[in-house]
Amino acid sequence: EALGDEYEVLRSHSLQASHIIVFAHKAIAHLISDLRSIAVATGLGDRLGNKGGISISFKVADSSFCFVNAHLAAHQHAAIRRTNEFRRISNHIVAGLLHQKRSSEVSESTSSDEECTTGCFQDEDEGEDVLPQYSSDDLRTDSGPQLNPLIDVFDKVFWFGDLNFRVYGTREVVDGMLESHMHDALLCNDQLTMLMRFNRVFCGFSEGPLNFFPTYKFDRDSDHYDSSQRRRVPSWTDRILYKKDASTQVLSYCSQPEIKSSDHRPVYATFRSRIQIDNAFVGEAATSWKRRIEREMKSEACCIS
Repeated sequence: EALGDEYEVLRSHSLQASHIIVFAHKAIAHLISDLRSIAVATGLGDRLGNKGGISISFKVADSSFCFVNAHLAAHQHAAIRRTNEFRRISNHIVAGLLHQKRSSEVSESTSSDEECTTGCFQDEDEGEDVLPQYSSDDLRTDSGPQLNPLIDVFDKVFWFGDLNFRVYGTREVVDGMLESHMHDALLCNDQLTMLMRFNRVFCGFSEGPLNFFPTYKFDRDSDHYDSSQRRRVPSWTDRILYKKDASTQVLSYCSQPEIKSSDHRPVYATFRSRIQIDNAFVGEAATSWKRRIEREMKSEACCIS
């Protein structure tokens, strides 16, 4: 209702309390294909879904998109664990979606050709091995793989959620920096900002400017940071990353301090991204697509998590 009748749901997916819904404007609905989704748990024993990631992917014309909503491990000291979870979710999303695609292709082939041989695709467990694997030691340095596998597979990638990365420092020091408006110094001590510069699992990702105050942790229905006995360090736990791409532009990246029902402040971003229509489609179909696009005043996709 909030978006209006011009938008329709492409797909939704859940992992316990985490949810993702992708809407598309009706102007581009006819251009969307290859719609898939998957959830990856990273909770206790990599089995529980209290932590993990959910992905919805699709193509708009000839451009592939992947949206990931993730809830990573908590606590200030768990940066290495969060990095491993970022890697695991990326690997398993790509492996899982490739397995879905192969299964779909084999199913279609089988329905049209009864002589399709067995072994056309790997088992689900085996499918995980098609991606480069690396140890936690690699993740602490820049010696891992050159790119995150999502960067290689999709044209456009948007990764967001409660990533739980924290600011290094004590509560007293960080409070003092906030009071003194030492925003740049706080950013220099932000775990995710540091990892995106030096750790290859984040290579290929970028982020809009963090021009808002840390979004965690607040007393509920208050503008005061955590006053409990734990006195958690104010941090930018809620983030939106995207694949660096000349055709993708950040229009806005903001928090919403007026919404105080949670101990987090919600974060949102707006992007502009160009899509491609492959030359292989030049002809009557491509001409029809282009004409329909030109007639439309709005061509938007909206992702809510």
